[in-house]
Amino acid sequence: MPVVAGGAVGWRMTWPHADGLLWGLCGSGSWALLCAALASAGVRLGWWPTAVPSRRGPRLTLLAASTVAAVAVWLVCGRLGAPAPLLAVGRTAPLLAALLLACTWAGNVSLHTSAAAAGVTLLALRLGPGWALLYLLVAAIGWSRLHLRVHTPAQVLMGAVLGATACVAMMSFAGP
Repeated sequence: MPVVAGGAVGWRMTWPHADGLLWGLCGSGSWALLCAALASAGVRLGWWPTAVPSRRGPRLTLLAASTVAAVAVWLVCGRLGAPAPLLAVGRTAPLLAALLLACTWAGNVSLHTSAAAAGVTLLALRLGPGWALLYLLVAAIGWSRLHLRVHTPAQVLMGAVLGATACVAMMSFAGP
């Protein structure tokens, strides 16, 4: 969801030029690929048993690496000349990763639900309220986390609230 949101919002914010689509997809896609590579490397190196670690220690390590990756991608995009409005929106990724790291340190929240809620919130805020229908997808992701018994209802709800709130907060600073 964050990659789709990054591409769609980037395209809309720089319309009629398509360079925003490229910046959005490259920024959010690079972060997603880095996180997936880190998760896969952790499995291959025996740091955790699956690409989505459920134990606190490995989860904190992966989230810390994800936070660093988000900051690095944001800085590289800025250095390469990404438009300032897109960089302002792009600050959401490092903030959300850092907040998830802090929440995981204190307890546990659903990262999947949080990422989906942030992506849908970004789409709804930047592309229009019709995109809010995708919150049904967030609910389905939350239900899947419950069905798999990897989270409690409170953890799923907290993940969704955290993702949406972080996105709203960053968009209030990003401007129109």
